[in-house]
Amino acid sequence: MRTLTRGLLTLSMVGFASLAQADGAFDGKWNADIARPAPAASQILAITLNAKEGKITGSIQIQGGGEFPIEWGFIKSDLITFKVKMPYFETTALYIYLGKLDGDQIALGRRPEDLTLGRLVEFTAKRVK
Repeated sequence: MRTLTRGLLTLSMVGFASLAQADGAFDGKWNADIARPAPAASQILAITLNAKEGKITGSIQIQGGGEFPIEWGFIKSDLITFKVKMPYFETTALYIYLGKLDGDQIALGRRPEDLTLGRLVEFTAKRVK
């Protein structure tokens, strides 16, 4: 019985440690230069991510355009998804971001949640060192 208890305790500790490690992998500041489809100009983003217990908080700052909070998001292993309300022409739209972590880069795709607006834009965010 003691062996089983010790085994379960060890497994729990390893599980919590791996969850904390996965959270920390996304934490920090990231920069991205997005080449958008014409007629839109390219866009430079400063992304701040904070992960805790699998949930993402933070913000996206558009160079020359303001800062917008992450409204909802989560991570699983090396995958991340979040929503941000950002400018869309003369109004705002909720954008969905989906990405995969690879070292000090996140390969991301984003598009408006309303699929009748815009289209998928893919880009890479690089960790600020």
